[in-house]
Amino acid sequence: MQVDTLDNKEKLVELLRKTIYDLTGNYYPDERMKILEYKLERLLKSKNVERDTPESIISYFLESEENKKLLIDLMTVPETRFFREREQLEVLFDRVLKGRHHLNIGSVGCSTGQEPYTLAMMMAKRNISGKVVGMDINQEVINRAREGIYRKTDYNDIPEEYRSYVNLTETGMEIKPEIKNRVDFRQVNLIDPKSFEPLKGYFDVVLCRNVLIYFDRESKETALKNLRSILKREGILTISSTEILNKEYHYLFEPFKEDRFFFYRRKE
Repeated sequence: MQVDTLDNKEKLVELLRKTIYDLTGNYYPDERMKILEYKLERLLKSKNVERDTPESIISYFLESEENKKLLIDLMTVPETRFFREREQLEVLFDRVLKGRHHLNIGSVGCSTGQEPYTLAMMMAKRNISGKVVGMDINQEVINRAREGIYRKTDYNDIPEEYRSYVNLTETGMEIKPEIKNRVDFRQVNLIDPKSFEPLKGYFDVVLCRNVLIYFDRESKETALKNLRSILKREGILTISSTEILNKEYHYLFEPFKEDRFFFYRRKE
């Protein structure tokens, strides 16, 4: 595959931006286009695509579900760690959800599984029964999450009082079966309502942290409607402590503050 002119290269990256947005709702602003261009160059080098125009190259990636998956994986940002924003999670469990003995919790944009397993450990520590469901658009990271195997350095991210839930091995760290059994994983697309139909009204809490920052207004509203659909009546949406839902979305979720953190309750 060869894109023979600068104009064609720019057109290809612009077409790719639109295609990724149409498929996933993720929008690459102008300041991130160089990142998209770099990712595309790496993808094209790894594939032998016998097409030479921007339109035909994009068509190649839309020809099959397998090829679409390459584009979806291209935009995924697998940046996560165990007990990320731990203070916010402790306020969620010990203040917002105080006294609850059974919970179903969703973790959207779960990547390789650190957040779902963190939530499962926190539930186990507090004798809370229920299920955690990790969700991501990238099937490859979901497969890795199911394995529950991580680097030894990830052990450092786990507070001492939770380390009994993992095993250190010669080559890495493994989540113990008692925690793995609390967690399921499934592929979802945040802008596709069909992804969420089997989960409607299932969750007491849904976490979607550092995900919606990659969406524009239209796709963000679609995603929020889908997240609302999988929450129980008055279920809680938790986004990152560095994010905020503007007033334009308050018809879907009612904000409330606990300690120094904002949470969002589903509105009927």
